[in-house]
Amino acid sequence: MIKSILVPTDGSPNSKIALEYGLYLASKFEAEITGLNIVDIRALEGPFFSDISGALGFTPYQNYVQKIQEILEERGSIILNDFKKLCEEKSIHPKIKRLSGIIPNIIAEEAKKVDLIVMAQRGEHAQWSSGLLGSTTESVVRKSPRPVLVTSKAFHPIKTVLHACDGSSESNKALKQACELVYSMKLKLHVIIVANNEEKGRKILTETEEFVAPYHLDARIEWIKGESAEEILKYAENNNVNLIVMGTFGHSRIHELILGGTIAYVIRKSTLPVLLNR
Repeated sequence: MIKSILVPTDGSPNSKIALEYGLYLASKFEAEITGLNIVDIRALEGPFFSDISGALGFTPYQNYVQKIQEILEERGSIILNDFKKLCEEKSIHPKIKRLSGIIPNIIAEEAKKVDLIVMAQRGEHAQWSSGLLGSTTESVVRKSPRPVLVTSKAFHPIKTVLHACDGSSESNKALKQACELVYSMKLKLHVIIVANNEEKGRKILTETEEFVAPYHLDARIEWIKGESAEEILKYAENNNVNLIVMGTFGHSRIHELILGGTIAYVIRKSTLPVLLNR
């Protein structure tokens, strides 16, 4: 059950979509929502200001740090005020926090206090990004002790949930979360097992059917041959799915996100929100 939601915000259009999803889930679960804006200390302590001040013959750049911090804090206050206003328009009264630090670390630390993080795939610098994910989102997915909902570029109400199951412990945890979400919100559930090995695929299919049965859901479970990531996205598109739920890796498997893999591919290519359960 989701009773507390954290929505990191930088005021970008993408983060406002994340807020829409956060508000949607908060209303469904009567959950508390917290807006978090973070002043990135790396912007204050990095080489940029030192290089600029030296090049232009300014006095030591430390003299300007306080002023820059004040500007960033003022901007953060404006962003959080807008966040609060949008929440109150939906009759939801949020908590708001403005903190300073290394952004992914702060989000991961604050995540310990909530049930779910909802954040955009990319933030305010999305137009200049070229990696698999926004760097902040990538780091949060790796570090968070709680599930992370990575939102899409547009909001759509959630009616049908897809879980991609591979039989791993991470996937089984995500299946449980998908079932509980579908049960609580009275949604439709689709589960696909993508495996080229028929014996393995049918074994996971049987185990999945046995797990889902006690929930008495409107569920459809299938075994599909093919490449995991491509089949997941194709299935989602062809079956009017609104949310993909996947199990993510443990802390020791960071290379999967950095180098690619099914999870990163799905997040990068999907036009749907993806809920990652650790």
